[in-house]
Amino acid sequence: MDSVGLSDERLLSRAELAELAGVMRPAVTNWQRRYEDYPEPVRTGETELFSLRAVLDWLDSRQIPPRARARDEPPGFTYADRMRRNLAASDEARQRAAARSGESDGSSLSGDEGQRARQLTQLLGPIADAVRGGGSMTDYLALVLSLIFLQVSGSPRSASLPRTVRVRSRDAAAVLLQEIGDAADEELRRRGVPPGMRTAIVKLEPREYGDVVEVICLTDGLGIDEFRQLADQFGSRSGLPSGEFFTPRAVVRLLRDAAIGDEDSAQRVYDPYMRAGEMLDGAAERLGGVVPLTLRGESPQRGTLWLAGMNLALHGVPVELETGSMAPWNERLWPKSHQADLILTNPPFNARGAVPRPREGIDWPYGPPPPGSPAFAWLQHAMVSLRDEGRAGLVMPVSAGASTDVREQEIRRRLVEDGAVECIVALPPQLFSGAQVSVCMWFMRRSAAVCDEILFVDARDLGDKATRGPRVLSDEHVRAVAKTVQTWRRGTGFRRGRQSAGHLAIAVPLYAVRAAGYSLSPADYVDRWMSTASPVDAATEAAATKATLDAARRRTNAVDCAVDALSYGPLSSAVVLSYDGLPHDWRRVRLGDLVSIMAGPSYSRVPAEVRSAAGELPVVMPKHLREGRIDDRDVEKVTADVARALARFRLSPGDILCVRSGAQMPPAMVEKAQDGWLFSTNLLRLRALEPDGGPLVLPGYLLAYLSLPETVHWLKEYARGTAVPSLSAATLALLPVPLPPLAHQRRISAALAAVDAQITVHRELIQAATHHRGTLAAHLLTGVLVPE
Repeated sequence: MDSVGLSDERLLSRAELAELAGVMRPAVTNWQRRYEDYPEPVRTGETELFSLRAVLDWLDSRQIPPRARARDEPPGFTYADRMRRNLAASDEARQRAAARSGESDGSSLSGDEGQRARQLTQLLGPIADAVRGGGSMTDYLALVLSLIFLQVSGSPRSASLPRTVRVRSRDAAAVLLQEIGDAADEELRRRGVPPGMRTAIVKLEPREYGDVVEVICLTDGLGIDEFRQLADQFGSRSGLPSGEFFTPRAVVRLLRDAAIGDEDSAQRVYDPYMRAGEMLDGAAERLGGVVPLTLRGESPQRGTLWLAGMNLALHGVPVELETGSMAPWNERLWPKSHQADLILTNPPFNARGAVPRPREGIDWPYGPPPPGSPAFAWLQHAMVSLRDEGRAGLVMPVSAGASTDVREQEIRRRLVEDGAVECIVALPPQLFSGAQVSVCMWFMRRSAAVCDEILFVDARDLGDKATRGPRVLSDEHVRAVAKTVQTWRRGTGFRRGRQSAGHLAIAVPLYAVRAAGYSLSPADYVDRWMSTASPVDAATEAAATKATLDAARRRTNAVDCAVDALSYGPLSSAVVLSYDGLPHDWRRVRLGDLVSIMAGPSYSRVPAEVRSAAGELPVVMPKHLREGRIDDRDVEKVTADVARALARFRLSPGDILCVRSGAQMPPAMVEKAQDGWLFSTNLLRLRALEPDGGPLVLPGYLLAYLSLPETVHWLKEYARGTAVPSLSAATLALLPVPLPPLAHQRRISAALAAVDAQITVHRELIQAATHHRGTLAAHLLTGVLVPE
């Protein structure tokens, strides 16, 4: 086997087989035509490829005729022997070539994590549009993934790709793309994966040869972590149907970490529906280098099989990939070999072609599933694919745990009585892109020992809703839920009720599961009000929330006194008023004469692709303007490189932000905490002018005026006229502002600031009282606290 243990798994053409066997190409064609047991080809478009392993097995019994043997081939030497000898020589030559190129171990990974992050950001920036032209973003991602794959897998062809611009024609760029696609397809075929990269990559229409070279250079030093991030991008941008969408990384980690115990030594890991290989990738990340690991996966989706092959090849562990079926139980007997120590899978629940059919002469181990319900068929397929004492973790629909179908109830009964069910975890909704289905994780065990209880975990309230896209489980939540499962499994330290991250857990004895009609829904067992606190802990917690409430009350009293000390009086009747009712020392000034008004950068300079939670400098958007302040929750960020190009759009304390396009809302003022932040396309920045070394208007006074309902109404009126309301800087500059002397502005700002502080602390008081009340209710209503 080669350096990644995949020599026998590669896919070869008839010409390549003939060269290895030392025969003419027509001889291979004759073998296929004359012998019915000759291995079936794998078709990729119009090309037919053959599994090297299958051909070697077939040729093992076919001796080379005496007249066709070479001098160094003894009697009885088979065509398979010749092929293996030639393979060894070919692989050795390939490894020498890789060593000469300096890429033999694929370890050119840059040690600078920040630099790799910047490279990744650049790859997803303007260069992507320059290279893809009329091609799709997924075709471009296929190019980038192929380049990383070639580099990390140690392909000598990776080092031969140009890093400098030698020519400038578009034709040369097309040839270079074909070369990259061919190299990636060659590496995939070596690993038994049907090729398809060339077909995707040649759809790109780069502007210049140099743009492709720049992408090659930007992938230098990237590794498995960056490959995973780009694979996630590929999944989110492909618009895959439910049967093909990728499993989120957090879900993979939770399924893996809850299934694999600290003492487990699973060596054969299997995913019968591997999508992009996320589950096997997660297993390799956890177990690779710890145990002698073999990964096996099947997928009916050839469109993502290449991605899985690339993904898994990067780990350098033996991988067996097959083109599978939407309903493997319909097409073959229950597996007798390849039984796994661990199965991790997220099978399709409602995909066409996955409907179970009657199995003649073969019993379903836990009962036949009803038509139209493939979930229990996949579950039983997983169970019979396990070795004794093996464990399986499956993503299952919520409905599977509590359905009223008689056949599904019977399957659940048999699973429970057989001791096959270890744990059920209910997950939050909206975790998957493009699918709103609610799911649970089922952890199964094939064991002669029957556990006398089942763990139910309710994690439906965990996770954070992203600004765009699905809900996301944090690393903290993943670790907490996995720890709950592992603690229960070890039998020491488990405590029922609410856990550290807020999820709920309870170990239910089998007699209670029987009494509940064999329901496997956590909602039927987990009391969402259950308390984990002892009476002493409950009293301590209640005292702490009471102390917080008392502190809020003291702050409220202090601010109330400050507001009560404010005094106001009517304007003296002796003061002369102007025609519009303003005092004589006031004047009405256009806003444009008081502040500079700047619109945010164009969308092309701050597109969604360059904003993320992992950036360095926050970008304020209209949704962050709340009650005169900037709410920093869910703020997206850009890298330092992007921020440098947008230096003129930075914010300073005292700046005021108004909505430029979209629904109008009251403006907000920038505070010290937001110094240096950026503002987005749909905002206008107001900054006080200082013509004689001092401002004409104070920010606090101006914010108060701009927040008046009448002023907001003016802004809305002048923002009309289009389908999306839009307020230009020129229009906003016309807003008339009543302007008193600066000293008067300071007194007005101070009075309003005191009342604003009063509003804030009263809200804090309400929050503290609400929290205290919730703590009391949780403990009083579960009996651990008793009113006296």
